[in-house]
Amino acid sequence: MHRKLFTLTFAIAILVSLAVTKQAFCYRVPPEESNIRYLYVFGEDGKKSYGTKKEPQVVFVKVPASYTGEVNVSVYDPDAGGYIDEKSGKWNTETRFSIFGGKKAYTSIAGLTEAKIEDFYQGTLIQAEKFSEDKKYDKKFFHFSPLSASQGEKVGDFVYFKIVAEGLSGDDNNVFSLEVSPETVEAFAYSLNLRLAESRGTKMALYPEIPERAAKIVEYNFDLDASGGTIELFSASNAYRIKGSSTGMWANTKIDVPKKDAGKRWVYEITKATQPNANMAMYLASSDGNAIPVYFTPGESGPKRVFVEKRVEKAKEPWLESKISCNTFTFDGSKSHDPDNQALVYFWDFGDGTTSTEVRDMHTYKDAGKYLVQLTVTDNSEAECNTATTQQLVKVNQPPCAVAEGPEISCVNDKIAFDGAQSTDSPEDKLTYKWDFGDGETAEGAKVEHKYAKGGNYLVTLTVTDDSGTICDTGTDTLNIAVNTAPVADAGKDLILCKVNPSDLLEIMFDAGKSKDADGDKLTYVWDFGDGETAEGKSVTHRYAKGGEYIAKLLVTDNTDTDCNKSTSTRKVVLNRSPLASAGEDQAICLADKAEFDAALSLDNDGDTLSYTWDFGDGKTGKGEKVSHKYAKGGTYKVNLIVDDDSGTECSSTSDTITVDVNSTPTARVEAKEIACVKDDIKFDGASSSDPDGDKMSYTWDFGDGSTASGSNVKHDYSEGGLYKVRLFVDDGKGSECSGSTNVHYVSVNTPPVAEV
Repeated sequence: MHRKLFTLTFAIAILVSLAVTKQAFCYRVPPEESNIRYLYVFGEDGKKSYGTKKEPQVVFVKVPASYTGEVNVSVYDPDAGGYIDEKSGKWNTETRFSIFGGKKAYTSIAGLTEAKIEDFYQGTLIQAEKFSEDKKYDKKFFHFSPLSASQGEKVGDFVYFKIVAEGLSGDDNNVFSLEVSPETVEAFAYSLNLRLAESRGTKMALYPEIPERAAKIVEYNFDLDASGGTIELFSASNAYRIKGSSTGMWANTKIDVPKKDAGKRWVYEITKATQPNANMAMYLASSDGNAIPVYFTPGESGPKRVFVEKRVEKAKEPWLESKISCNTFTFDGSKSHDPDNQALVYFWDFGDGTTSTEVRDMHTYKDAGKYLVQLTVTDNSEAECNTATTQQLVKVNQPPCAVAEGPEISCVNDKIAFDGAQSTDSPEDKLTYKWDFGDGETAEGAKVEHKYAKGGNYLVTLTVTDDSGTICDTGTDTLNIAVNTAPVADAGKDLILCKVNPSDLLEIMFDAGKSKDADGDKLTYVWDFGDGETAEGKSVTHRYAKGGEYIAKLLVTDNTDTDCNKSTSTRKVVLNRSPLASAGEDQAICLADKAEFDAALSLDNDGDTLSYTWDFGDGKTGKGEKVSHKYAKGGTYKVNLIVDDDSGTECSSTSDTITVDVNSTPTARVEAKEIACVKDDIKFDGASSSDPDGDKMSYTWDFGDGSTASGSNVKHDYSEGGLYKVRLFVDDGKGSECSGSTNVHYVSVNTPPVAEV
């Protein structure tokens, strides 16, 4: 019995190849073992931040000159508008794929230091096709008509074809791959636009061929930041770390080439990071600017070290195809083949009770876990060896469910506790927790604390990462927290208010207008005036019943339910109405008497205790409500009373003034004859009378005979003889008991004798 053998390859990848065709497609660009998924080209209006590079993607196919058969070229998913492509807005991109041969198809670019756009289209155009959004090409191949090897450009021992992919219009990203035959061909490019693998940690390899005379080379990469991946370049003797670029930017690294490593293919290794759907572009040039060809395979004399395992040797975990979740995988059995070229029947057992008979199928797992996926292929012979089986263990991860707990509102500088311990993961992987507090600060741990320096609304993000190493190893949860800044109350400046009129009302305006809230919250205002009365409002008026010193307190409250929603401010208010001073009535007293002063009629409408200070007008003073004072000499004195309520204000004292007339007794003096005769005209002189106070005096004479006269100098004659008592009364006109005095003078009036004869 003839034993028939066939090979089964089980790979979960992005390649779909025809199981039965006229000519098998044996060379994929990029090849499966490179782990690079696709090439890409953007429409003419693509965004730089998405990885757009304006130049077309050019791939050269190198065919041995000894080969005289057909060369076949196919494009996988040539349209922009489906499963693997990247949409920007709506699908609007048109892409053209062209094949060039003949003179200058290869030599127009090879060795150029700076290629121009027109250089990409040198040579003879053999075939070209344009593609817009077209579902019939979604995840399907377009096959160009077979080419004759003689149509290429012959250079030395090889014939070269050039494949040009260019975005004619639109802004979408057309992601595609190529397949060429025969298997003896090799593909390379001078500049590559690459769609990277999805799984974190996947290593991807290219093989730049370093010129023999190159002493230095420069690596250029575009749009590869740390979340996209990292690059290392390996020669046979050295490893070189390549500097990554940032989004939409180019970066370059200069490398010295050891002489022993020149003229060989090196390994250009990309290690994938976490970014899904990551794009990058790259090229290398020698120090003189000549572009360096980058091959997709190591070649016969390529590097001996294997950096990327071929999946045909050992099945790897599936590529994640879903852009929505990480439980959807594409399983591809198209690399399975039959040596007798018999048609194969495919049977997939996905390990969760579901099956499929497709060559390439997408499957979504409902639950996380590990599943043994088995592929069985059967040819159409009836031999015992018509079946082969392979299997692979697939780990299905569910993103962890992040649960962030914390208060909805808090205060500036409060220590706020955040708790992510309720986060879960299925399966239960080890979780790490990273918090972004929304103010530029971060922390790690299931339970953390944080203080906010400023008030505001903050979005707190918890990112929980499991240790599965898949692209869906993270889950996030957010919570909003309002951080309140305490309001600042301002009751205004201290106030001292005087009312000179004792009957004036003590009415004060209170204004909280300078109070503020940094968060712009609505404020309420409550006033305590310090006299047992309160009021509400931003601006209020209050009337105090009496003067005094009051501490008015303002309480400002914002509209948040926090411990920091209040603020107080005080304002000292000193109110005073001037007291009323009363020194009594004007007085007239005699020098010998004491003056009595009484301020009992003074009063204070605020009820303050008064102090009394007297100025007697003669340089002497006294204190007290009732005082007495004896003047040393007569005169008119202005007596001033000052009453003080001891409030310390400008209106704490008032005064009252009275007049005190202190009178000295005048002295009457009479100058006249002591002896006179009847009918004599006697002169009486009171001019020598005096008044110590200098007052003007009046003079009244009583001559003792019933006659009177007034004036300082008078004359009088007596009609009868006798002894007369003459009185002079002088009066200074003060009306006091001591305003007059009397002086007595005796005059003997003689009657002449009568002589009779």
